[in-house]
Amino acid sequence: MTDSRAKNGAVKAFIWLLIPLFAICLFCVYPAVSAIVKSFTEWSPQGKTEFVFFDNYKAIFSDPVFGKACLNMVIIVFFGLLTSNAATIILAELLFNMAAKKTSKVYRYLFLIPALVPGMVTVLLWKNVIFAGGEDGLVNVVLSAFGIEPNAWYFSEKWSKFSIIMTNFPWVGGISFLIYLAGLQSIPESCMEAARLDGVTSFKRVFYIDLPLLLSQIKYFFVVGIVNGVQNFDYQLIITDGGPNNSTMVPGYMLYMKTYGYSELGEASAIGVVLFVITFVLTLLANKITQNAQEGNI
Repeated sequence: MTDSRAKNGAVKAFIWLLIPLFAICLFCVYPAVSAIVKSFTEWSPQGKTEFVFFDNYKAIFSDPVFGKACLNMVIIVFFGLLTSNAATIILAELLFNMAAKKTSKVYRYLFLIPALVPGMVTVLLWKNVIFAGGEDGLVNVVLSAFGIEPNAWYFSEKWSKFSIIMTNFPWVGGISFLIYLAGLQSIPESCMEAARLDGVTSFKRVFYIDLPLLLSQIKYFFVVGIVNGVQNFDYQLIITDGGPNNSTMVPGYMLYMKTYGYSELGEASAIGVVLFVITFVLTLLANKITQNAQEGNI
């Protein structure tokens, strides 16, 4: 009787698992496989499909704009990962080490407020107020007090990438710092007590105890940051249009423009496949680095 119930339960579980499996295959796996196949074709939504094999890949890799876009993406993603994670960990450490715990709770809620503001509002605030290119831009007003000429920021070829990297300064709003703070609070008190008895300073404790025990959280944010960074093109779409002179162009925005601007769908599919490979390789690399660091701390 027990075996019969177990078999019935297994069959029911298998049937219920088929529903999400079918949805995943239909809406996730099929589009990805279809994009890979269509990257070897010249196709259109009207039904025209012609195999051109590697011509789409030859076209994008021979395009100097694509090379510049990849370099811009690497720079923006690298500094994005560095600034956001470093600033968030510093904030979590400051809150964790505050002697006044009630005040720490108040600050915790205050730093959550930026997460409630829509991202579009934040981007437009930086574009039209903080980094506005005219003389009435907030940063230009501050710099003019020191005799520095106004800058175009997002629309200056020299400063456009810097402006994108600095957007959302000081990069600590939202719930990411709460995850780091929770990781710090989960560190056994015995580790902290042993460090104090050994005379370890707070600065050394961060590097020898806190950071090694936060590797799981750091790994998560690095992987998510890489995936989002490689695919992201919201600043280009909303603010710069990839300019000036392609100084902020990224592959994601090229894919968008080739799809909706030029209807070059084969090349757009090829760019999507290249982005997938880049994301996959960088994710494996991040996993390998954090795994080696964790094994070294065991």
